[in-house]
Amino acid sequence: MRYRIKLALILISMLIWGVSYPVVKILLNSGVQPITLATLRNLIFIPLLFYILAGKRYARYSRSDMILYVSIAFFTVFLPNISQNIGMKYTSASISSVIQSTSPIFTVMLAFIFLREARTLNKIVGSLVGLIGTVFLTTGGSFNFDATVFGNLLILISSISYAISGILIKVALSRIDPLDLLCFEVIFGFFMLLIPNMVLEDLSAVISFGIDVWMYILFLSVFAGFLASIMYYMVLREEEISYLAIFSYLIPVFAIISSYVMLHEVLEIKDIIFTLVILSGIVITEVGRKER
Repeated sequence: MRYRIKLALILISMLIWGVSYPVVKILLNSGVQPITLATLRNLIFIPLLFYILAGKRYARYSRSDMILYVSIAFFTVFLPNISQNIGMKYTSASISSVIQSTSPIFTVMLAFIFLREARTLNKIVGSLVGLIGTVFLTTGGSFNFDATVFGNLLILISSISYAISGILIKVALSRIDPLDLLCFEVIFGFFMLLIPNMVLEDLSAVISFGIDVWMYILFLSVFAGFLASIMYYMVLREEEISYLAIFSYLIPVFAIISSYVMLHEVLEIKDIIFTLVILSGIVITEVGRKER
C-alpha cells in the first residue's frame, strides 16, 4: 500500500474517531442509556454476521483464534464502550478524548511487562510525565473524589483497555485478515454487551428514539465502528503500532474542535496545561520508540 494512501486512511480514521466523542455526548445528553448506546453502535454486526456465515469464514480459524477474538472483543468493544459511555455522563467529550489519548503510555508499560521491550530513558521519562499529567487531568488537580473524577476514572479504564487491545490486535493481524478480525470482534462484542444491556437497562426505550438519534447511532456504527476501524487495521497490518500511535494524538485535537462546534465545550486553563503535559509525555515516549 502506498504511503499517501496509508496516510489518508489514518487521518480519516482519526477524524472520525475524534468526532465520535461529541456525538456520544449528544446521545447521552438526549437520554440514551450508556450500555444501550454501546450495544446499538455495534448493530453493524448484522451484515458482518451474514458475511461470516455466508462465506463460512469461521471454518478457516482454529479454537485458539476464536479465544483471541473473544479477548479482543472484550478489550476493544465490551469494556471500553461501557466504561467510556458511563464515564462521559459525568465528564466532557473534550476531556474524555484527551484521557483516552494516553493509551500509548499504557501500551509502553504493558510492553515492559509482557513483551519484554527495552526500558529506554525516553520510555521511562515519557511514561512518568504522561502518567503525572493523566493523574492531574483525571482528578482535576484537586484530588477530591466527585462525579467528574469518577467519570474521568472510567474513561481512564477505557484507555487502558484500548492499550491492551492494541497489542492483541497487532498479534492477531499477523495471521488474520483485517475484515475477518473486525467481523468477529464486533459480533462477539455485541453479544457481550447485549446481556448486561437486557439485565440493567430498558431496551424498549429504543422505540421512542427520534430520527436524529438514530442518525447519530448510524454514524457511530458505520463510520466510527466499521469504516474507521477497518482503515486503521489495514494500515496497522503493515506498520508498527508505535508509528501509528503518533497519529492517535490527533484524536483529541479533532474531538476538542468538534466538541466546541457541536457542544460549545471550552477547556479551562488548567485542563489545557494538564493536556499539554500528557501530550509531552506521549511525544517523549514515542520519540524513544521511533529511534529504535
